[in-house]
Amino acid sequence: MYSTVSVVTPPAVEPVTVQVLQQHARIDYDYDNTLLAMYLTGARQAVEQFLGRALITQTLRWVMAHQAPINQFPLVPFTAYIFPLWMPYSMLFQRPIELPRAPVQAVSSISVGEWGQADTVLSTDQYSLDLTTDPARVRLHAGVATLPSDHIAIEFVAGYGADGTSVPLPIQLAILMMATFLYEHRGDDGGEMPEAVKNLLWPYRLYTFGDADA
Repeated sequence: MYSTVSVVTPPAVEPVTVQVLQQHARIDYDYDNTLLAMYLTGARQAVEQFLGRALITQTLRWVMAHQAPINQFPLVPFTAYIFPLWMPYSMLFQRPIELPRAPVQAVSSISVGEWGQADTVLSTDQYSLDLTTDPARVRLHAGVATLPSDHIAIEFVAGYGADGTSVPLPIQLAILMMATFLYEHRGDDGGEMPEAVKNLLWPYRLYTFGDADA
């Protein structure tokens, strides 16, 4: 089974500001501010990928296709979650589906479709939501499985809130440390996420196997 997550509407702001990054990195000049803003965005995206979380409110689209990538190992790791390729596609219509990003604020739409045809948008009475769990879950109701479908797409809104004050402090610190690391190691090889950053993030990392028992 093929699975992708894309950003429909990006966050309006970053969890921390360039000014705070300047203080953290002890930078007392402004001529690198454009570059610092880029590193902040890159650091935030890297942290989101590592966590499997959306930090600032944003709209995401998750597509699962019936066709699996060729020659993949039976357990394919995606960002912060693993999707079992051996799971029958039909199980999507029988068991709760765990959304791959958290925290989820709302599900905007769910649609199913076939190759070369327009998607069918499901009505809200064709599925149930559980937004209190982490990750959030969707259950498709009986009858949806009879619709022609080679793929399913779920568009949802996720994030801790509209600004950085809602993001846990350890995650904010991890972004500052990651952005500073990227700024200070420009052009260097081996730009892996520092262990100190990971240590701040581990308690918040999301794991999901794509579906869950009731």
